[in-house]
Amino acid sequence: MNRAVLAPVHRAQYTLLRGAEGALSALGWQRRARLGQWLGRAWYAADAGRRRLATDNVARAFPDWDAARVRALVRANFEHLGTVLAEFAGLARTGPDVLVGRFRFEGLDHLAAARAGGTGVLALTAHLGNWEVAGMALAVRERDVCAIGRRIRNPGVDAWVAELRQRYGGRLIPHRNAVRPVLRALRGGALVGFLLDQRAPSRESVRSEFFGRPVATNQGLAVLALRTGAPVVPMFTVRCGDVHRVWLLPPVPPPEEGDRKERVVTFTRRFDAVIEAAVREHPEQWFWVHRRWRLHDGWQP
Repeated sequence: MNRAVLAPVHRAQYTLLRGAEGALSALGWQRRARLGQWLGRAWYAADAGRRRLATDNVARAFPDWDAARVRALVRANFEHLGTVLAEFAGLARTGPDVLVGRFRFEGLDHLAAARAGGTGVLALTAHLGNWEVAGMALAVRERDVCAIGRRIRNPGVDAWVAELRQRYGGRLIPHRNAVRPVLRALRGGALVGFLLDQRAPSRESVRSEFFGRPVATNQGLAVLALRTGAPVVPMFTVRCGDVHRVWLLPPVPPPEEGDRKERVVTFTRRFDAVIEAAVREHPEQWFWVHRRWRLHDGWQP
């Protein structure tokens, strides 16, 4: 990346990131994780807005928890997110075999069975654990792995992240105008991942439910699955001490009744229920600093 072509603020961000990458990659995995926890604690102390957002989200998701328990989870969540950043930013000197060695995979037979159908596979996943690094580890193990995602606003950082993904065999399909690239990938037998746990724009969403509250969830995964017949295999990851656990579940069954719109809504709600179950198991490792429950104008609570 030619830093000279970047806007000044983007150039400064990119330069800082590459400097941090060099420092973090010189550390071992455990020291990197400890530094990430410290960064997360600093973020928790400094960012009152995100701290309040996360606290409100957790309190609403777990209404039976007292304030002390909510605060403890939010603090742990910021430490986790700091660790996610440190682990990802320090991958420069990590070889593919070393990376895969940090992960324990469970349920890969579900993926093998789904791929045997010859339609390609759609993966349902979420911002749980270190989702980005887990995707890279999976790409090392499996052939042709890609994910739907948004480009990063800073072109330099976007190119850096893309380079890291490609190093381990993964690739990104930009979310805008993604239908044709996804269809091509599925025809080639690819595994296409969807991070479905964030608020979607009104034109792309259906009304669903998450932790007992209405949410706007992207309908794209349901639409593509119903259109292509590709199985939707849930897969999630969490940090367990010094290793990361990745587990895959049997495909989510598609609805058989209703018109097209009703089936899309029903399917999407099934996806949200699967994600909620995974988050409930490991709430400290989910992305609570996002406005997941913000409704669109005109939507009733």
